[in-house]
Amino acid sequence: MLAEIASNITHLMREVVSVSELEYMAFSGQCEVVHGIFQSIIKESRIHYANKYILHEVVVGGIKKLKAYLAVSAEHSANQEKVFIDETVDLFIHSSQQTGSYPRELFETLLLWSDELAKLSLLHEALERYDQAIEMNVGKFPDLYVRCLVGKAGVLNKLGKFQETESLLASLARRPYRVTDRNMIPTLLFNLGQESLLRGNIEFYKNLMFQGLRHFYTDIKHRRQFVEQIRKTYRRSHNVFLNSGVSSSDKMLFLLHRVYFIAERFRTMRCVGVERALRYSVLGYVYCVNYLFNRTASGGVFFRKEPQMLIPPLLQRSFLITRAMGGIGDLLMMTPGIHELKKKHPKSEIHLAIPRRYFPVFQNNPDVKLLDVEDESFNHFMYKKWFNFTDCPASRIESRTAPKVRKNRIALFARSLGLGWWSVRRMGKLPRYFLTAEERSFQRNFWANRGLEGKTVIGVQLHSDEVYRDYPHMQMLIAQLSQFYHVLVFDVEPINGCDGPNITKVEGLPMQQAFALVSGCSVIIAPDSSFVHLAAAFNIPCVALYGPIDGKVRTMDYPNCRYLDVRTKLGCMPCWRNDKIPCKLTNMRTSVCMADISIDEIIKTVHSFMKEKR
Repeated sequence: MLAEIASNITHLMREVVSVSELEYMAFSGQCEVVHGIFQSIIKESRIHYANKYILHEVVVGGIKKLKAYLAVSAEHSANQEKVFIDETVDLFIHSSQQTGSYPRELFETLLLWSDELAKLSLLHEALERYDQAIEMNVGKFPDLYVRCLVGKAGVLNKLGKFQETESLLASLARRPYRVTDRNMIPTLLFNLGQESLLRGNIEFYKNLMFQGLRHFYTDIKHRRQFVEQIRKTYRRSHNVFLNSGVSSSDKMLFLLHRVYFIAERFRTMRCVGVERALRYSVLGYVYCVNYLFNRTASGGVFFRKEPQMLIPPLLQRSFLITRAMGGIGDLLMMTPGIHELKKKHPKSEIHLAIPRRYFPVFQNNPDVKLLDVEDESFNHFMYKKWFNFTDCPASRIESRTAPKVRKNRIALFARSLGLGWWSVRRMGKLPRYFLTAEERSFQRNFWANRGLEGKTVIGVQLHSDEVYRDYPHMQMLIAQLSQFYHVLVFDVEPINGCDGPNITKVEGLPMQQAFALVSGCSVIIAPDSSFVHLAAAFNIPCVALYGPIDGKVRTMDYPNCRYLDVRTKLGCMPCWRNDKIPCKLTNMRTSVCMADISIDEIIKTVHSFMKEKR
């Protein structure tokens, strides 16, 4: 009887709000509404709504509600809300384990709740949640991995486990190429310094305090924290300059910061703009130290090279490039610059440290030797030069110049490898990707088994990695394209829809096999994503769909690519926003400019490519 009543209630709830409707609310950031609706669903039926966007927003809304209860001392309601959040997080973990898919939203939810538990002084519960994230491999998202370790270290510190805390933070400090967000650096260094001090490692602690000034980040409050800590350590500012153990470069850094913070106190300095000029001077100097003057450690360093370190002769003339995150498109856009660097230094090896799951992008590439960036077996100090692309140079320059970005990432990556203007200008700009004989055979067999030989095959990438770059009418486009051509639809996950004659789904294939099939297509249609650059590598005509990012800049080196956008209709584009910044017109994560690209215009462009081929 109770089961029948529960089933009826669930049926009524689904009539009121369907899964797709609740997902839309969650996707648009309506966390309080999503939380309220989800909480009203009986516990046994919530599994049907276990969607990554829904569950994330439920927890976000729950934390807001929990804080509101605690603000008015409603302890009973707060305890009930905490139980509900724990149940939702557990449901998220369970559903991910059932599907074998661990999305970014799961780890963001876990870390958000872990951080909140730590603030509530529920330290053992917080530690358990951090460990769950680590066990489920939060490391595949480098930015979240660093956040997880720093959060866990903070909890261990509060529990008095100083040795474990220092070990955890030091593991990050030894591998700065794993840190994707430079704004995490000051927290990491300061906390590690405190742990080193507690364990009696004074010289190491002093070095870390100066490293806090040396590394580039823009938060002045953190810089003040390091300056004050150094002053306390040496008792007075002048003692820093008199101490022979402090290097001249560190003394200069401290002097610049100290002058700025003294000037900041005076109101007249602020009125005439001196304070701002000094602040820009300090940040400009630190930026130059990290990115212009210091070619051996692009992106800043934590520890100096030990003079007694024995370096193998081969590594002394080798280059190291590190990139902790993926981005297949970015990896492909790095290949022209890497090839030019290899041509300039044919006797040197180029070691490329990236996550192992991206090794296929560089398979059979003679320019590089691959290393697993998560492996601690290599030391970045042992190389002739180290280029840290985890602190992405292209993103850094684009964010500084947006929305008037003029250089594409192929040139930006190449210049960041130390290549001069003339070398970048005359080098080949097309990405490099190499198919094996086995993969070419796989493509031919795929065509033969499905009767595609001799047919015009259009390859369509259904989604990009980030929703704000997706084309929302892709399924309608595929249906209309199939009236003229055979269409291969590519996606890494099972494809819902896209059924019909002349349509073949390519879902969940290994990267190498999917890329091999791309090489057999006549034309590629893709949003701003890896297939645009892969098409250029194979010299296949491509229709590239762009919105927030400037397609003119991204594809300027691809003669066989035509980008489509609606900049003539919407003057706000390209805005160069990312997935974290909502559209200014709709305040949503999706991009209205992508939705306005005409299906007819896309099909017309495909037709024109096919006419040119004839």
